[in-house]
Amino acid sequence: MNAGGVVGAEGEVAEPAQKSGGLDQARRRLLKLGPVAGLGLGFGLGMARPASAAGLLRVRHELPLESDGSMSYSLAVLNLLLGKTEASHGPFQLEAMPPRDNLTQSRQMLDLRIGTLDVMATMTSKARDADGIPVHTCMRRGLNGLRLPIALASRRRELEAVRAVEVARRLRIGQVAHWPDAAVLKSNGWNMLPIPRLRVFEGMLQRERFDLFALAADEAYGIVNALPGLVVLSDWLIAYPSTYSFIVNHARPELAERLRQGWRTVQADGSFEALHEKVNGAELAQARLASRHWFHLSNPALPLAALRQDGRLWHPLVRQRVIAPLLR
Repeated sequence: MNAGGVVGAEGEVAEPAQKSGGLDQARRRLLKLGPVAGLGLGFGLGMARPASAAGLLRVRHELPLESDGSMSYSLAVLNLLLGKTEASHGPFQLEAMPPRDNLTQSRQMLDLRIGTLDVMATMTSKARDADGIPVHTCMRRGLNGLRLPIALASRRRELEAVRAVEVARRLRIGQVAHWPDAAVLKSNGWNMLPIPRLRVFEGMLQRERFDLFALAADEAYGIVNALPGLVVLSDWLIAYPSTYSFIVNHARPELAERLRQGWRTVQADGSFEALHEKVNGAELAQARLASRHWFHLSNPALPLAALRQDGRLWHPLVRQRVIAPLLR
């Protein structure tokens, strides 16, 4: 889903909102406003609210909204959290910033620091936590730390056979340079080759500039199914602890606290799990995570506090195979 844009997409690059085309469209994890409303989402999204301006919580963001009125997954989660806290905290209005070309999460982090942005969704790291008020949860249920290898279809048989970590580390694996995932691979001794942005990975794989690319389990098939000649390998994956969450402008502590309360509510009433399943259920079934061989990596950039969460937050396999061993 690299979960807006999740899938971060949203991986870790926020693509231009007006872009079209196979890769960019595939990376958008879209929810229609109509069906999502049934999961308890509030008005939001800049719509008129029955409240005075003084009592209205305004939230500036750059989570993508498509031209057809569809929401990205991150935006739907934000709307859910704020909608679930209207009774206790009052009305809200989500204010989308004007779209910008070639927008990266590094630029969004700068805007958060200087106060022109109130909230963003990002993979958690110690460095990023210092740039705002972290709301430690994981809207992607830890699945952004399960990376599925993408390869040329012509090399599938060869690469599916990899089982020894020493062999896997020697493979040339591409990753977007400013994604925290790149630093995870490098710190674990993998042969990581940086690329400037997501959209170039298809061409570089086709030209065999590297052997593999890695995408999160909740987004890989949605992207690669639209790219002829490429496949998601089905026999193994790379696993490390990772969370994808909201981080809030330092000047908006009341927004951070409201989001935390929202998370407590949606975890208790099951609405977050229902939303996640609606968006990701089919793709995760295709990924067949349980039957794969898992290569486990460490994530030295992840704050330990990000792992100490309600156990219901994590996908069951992530909780069992990745998180629980770290908290023993």
